[in-house]
Amino acid sequence: MAEYEPFLGRELAPGTPVPVHSAADMARAQAAIEQAEQELWRVREELLGWARPSWAPDAALVADWFSAEDESYDQISTDPAQ
Repeated sequence: MAEYEPFLGRELAPGTPVPVHSAADMARAQAAIEQAEQELWRVREELLGWARPSWAPDAALVADWFSAEDESYDQISTDPAQ
């Protein structure tokens, strides 16, 4: 997701130029997201038996795939004492 971050829309400040991005860079970031999503579903199915529902949108279509609420998952400790 970090590679895709520069391509997300932002509020434009008056007097600043509109950002222009390379289509090739954006395509590479998009491909990385799609590959990560496929791997996530593969692992879910392998470990949990969760098949991807046919109606589930691709990660590329979900603007807040990782939202502010998801940040807590980055803080999960592997220490069983916590």
